[in-house]
Amino acid sequence: MSVVDNACVLLVDDRPENLLALEAALEPLHQELVSVQSGEAALRELLHRDFACILLDVQMPDMDGFETAELIKGRPRTATIPIIFLTAISKDEWHVFRGYSTGAVDYILKPFDPDVLRSKVSVFIDLWQKGERLKEHERRLREEAVGTVRRESEERYRRLADAMPQIVWATDAHGNATYFNERWFEYTGMPREEADAKAWTRVCHPDDLPAAQERRAETLATGEVFEVEYRFRAADGSYRWHLGRAIPIVGESGEIEVWIGTATDIDDRKRAEEAQQFLLDAGAELASSLDYRKTLAAVARLAVPRIADWCTVDVVEADGSIRELAIEHADPEKVLFARELQERYPPTAEDPAPRAPHAIRSGESELVREITDEMIHSVARDELHLDLIRQIGFRSYMCVPLNARGRVLGSITLIATEESGRVFGERDLHLAEELARRAATAIDNAHLYREAEERAQASRVLATIGDGVFMVDRDGIVRLWNAAAAAIFGVAEGDVLGHQAVDAIPAWQTLAARVPLSRAPGPSIAESVPLEIGGRERWLSISAVDFEDGRVFAFRDLTHERALEEMRQDLVATVSHELRTPLAAIYGSALTLRRTDVDLGEELHDKLLEVIVEESERLSVIVNDLLLASQLDSGNLQVNIVRCDPKELVDAVVESARTHLPNGVRIEVEVDARGRLPQVQADPEQLRQVLANLLDNAVKYSPGGGPVTVRMQRSDSYLRFSVADQGLGIPAVEQRRIFEKFYRLDPQMTGGIGGTGLGLYICRELVRRVDGRIWVESRDGSGSTFFVEIPLARAGDAQAPKRRQPAAA
Repeated sequence: MSVVDNACVLLVDDRPENLLALEAALEPLHQELVSVQSGEAALRELLHRDFACILLDVQMPDMDGFETAELIKGRPRTATIPIIFLTAISKDEWHVFRGYSTGAVDYILKPFDPDVLRSKVSVFIDLWQKGERLKEHERRLREEAVGTVRRESEERYRRLADAMPQIVWATDAHGNATYFNERWFEYTGMPREEADAKAWTRVCHPDDLPAAQERRAETLATGEVFEVEYRFRAADGSYRWHLGRAIPIVGESGEIEVWIGTATDIDDRKRAEEAQQFLLDAGAELASSLDYRKTLAAVARLAVPRIADWCTVDVVEADGSIRELAIEHADPEKVLFARELQERYPPTAEDPAPRAPHAIRSGESELVREITDEMIHSVARDELHLDLIRQIGFRSYMCVPLNARGRVLGSITLIATEESGRVFGERDLHLAEELARRAATAIDNAHLYREAEERAQASRVLATIGDGVFMVDRDGIVRLWNAAAAAIFGVAEGDVLGHQAVDAIPAWQTLAARVPLSRAPGPSIAESVPLEIGGRERWLSISAVDFEDGRVFAFRDLTHERALEEMRQDLVATVSHELRTPLAAIYGSALTLRRTDVDLGEELHDKLLEVIVEESERLSVIVNDLLLASQLDSGNLQVNIVRCDPKELVDAVVESARTHLPNGVRIEVEVDARGRLPQVQADPEQLRQVLANLLDNAVKYSPGGGPVTVRMQRSDSYLRFSVADQGLGIPAVEQRRIFEKFYRLDPQMTGGIGGTGLGLYICRELVRRVDGRIWVESRDGSGSTFFVEIPLARAGDAQAPKRRQPAAA
């Protein structure tokens, strides 16, 4: 039985036994019977399928048969379905009239005759089936007419598409190509038998294919318009830019049935845009630096593969030789291959092939659209050379000179290979020439800038050197006064230039009379002279050179060097004094011990030995300080940084100091009461020496006695040590200088306090080398407090020592 022959009959009755009786009576009709027990259920069934007729019980709870019939007839989709009422109660004429008035075709009273019921229902089934057959026949006629129209339309479309100058294609709903117009075959040169579902992927440029496929997949999934720019390979192997665009065609079902697409040649526009953008990017590179060698190499990298497959830049050196500045290809291994080829077969003057020297000598551009096999044969030296050149796959070539102000500064060579399918033409040559003009301008600007720099270099040197330089013309007027001269004399340039030297330069009469004069060119003799400038004595080493325009004076401020020399002389005197005292004590004690004519006694004998030991230790400390200062200056001091217990270090230093305390001095130790002190990260021996030096100074500078307090307190990521005394104190003006090398508060030792002036300098340098800091707070006559901060040991720091080699201070 066909779908048309199989009808559905809806049975509606609230009693299951009645439905069973109806099903039994209609079963011989062999149609589909649908039974429901309420009007609501009947209406739901009518939403999903069509019925040949409805057998509807009149008496039902909630919604009776009449109400159900009215709703069925009120719907346009179900209004024509025949309804047969069945009832065993409502037999009066009013109910029968109401049944017919609601649209029923019959009103049957129960009990009913099954044969009569089947006969009536079969009539409606026959009518429904005939109606369905008529609908099917009409549908087929429409499809045949539509098919004919569609075929005619498709044929007209194909003829129109074949006549179009752009590529036209069509795909099925899954993106498989089903049609290409004649322009496709003309452009690609593809045989028709090869134009399969994926033919377009074989002519799309490899660099553009992934993006095009990704976009195609997106549009197939979303139904959006497909649009992408890609390059198609032409029959001659070259590539041209096309704008691909496809729109979906939706069928009657609402689903996409076919995609219609076009590929429009936009190569001219695309290449013009790319050329403009390339020139902008190249211009930015050329303007980024005055080092034209660097910028030209960057432009060569920029050119590959945007406008060429190979790019070579050659420049003319100052001696007229030609040097290859850059050679670029997207594959670094091919660059190595090309360099090896050049080394094996260096170019000669007899080579017929176009190359950079030709364009440089002629100053004219060269373009070879197609490098033929004959050209390659003419260049090859032997069979191996020929094979190597063919491996590179040269296809097209152009070389443009770098011209600026009538000079050729170099050339740019651009090469296309078979791999890319690129072929150079006049438009490409114009682009290369514009690039060459910009590059030549950049080179010329760099040359001009270098020349200007060379001319201005002397002025910059004079303006920036630490030596003072000034020039006086033949009339005694100052014509040059550099920054160092202004700083040394304390006179600004504006107050000197154009003025008589005798009026503008302090003590000029004294200075001019004592300076020896030399003739230029030739060596000059310098004279050291003292001058009082700004209320202070300044020592200057000054020389003068006489030339045709006047005299040039060069001078250097030696004030600091003389002060350092005086300090060194003081150091020699101090060290001599410091060494002489223990040496005298040792020498005297040793001579006394050697005497045989005197009975020294055991107590005196032991006392003399004790003097020798103590003074020897004092000598050792002085020598060690001198050696350590030398190591700090040279940067050869090794620092072994480990985790240290600060309390142990302080206790050891204090215990050692207490054994030699003078009368009236006592040492107190205070520790931060907030808990156990954390470990620090330092060199324990050097930190011990720092604390020992500070404690020794505190004792020495407390001649009147009193407490010396050592405190330890945590401060952020540091542990702070402080050593405080109530001794002589340090004047405020001296507090910054006491950490200088060789500096002593009492250089003449009038207070009886000796020393080399190295202790605090050594402390400062040792603390710096563990990233700590040291300073002093004091008031003259009120004691001093020295502070040292050492970094705390972090949780992740290893116990193993870290060696640090600091730079010289």
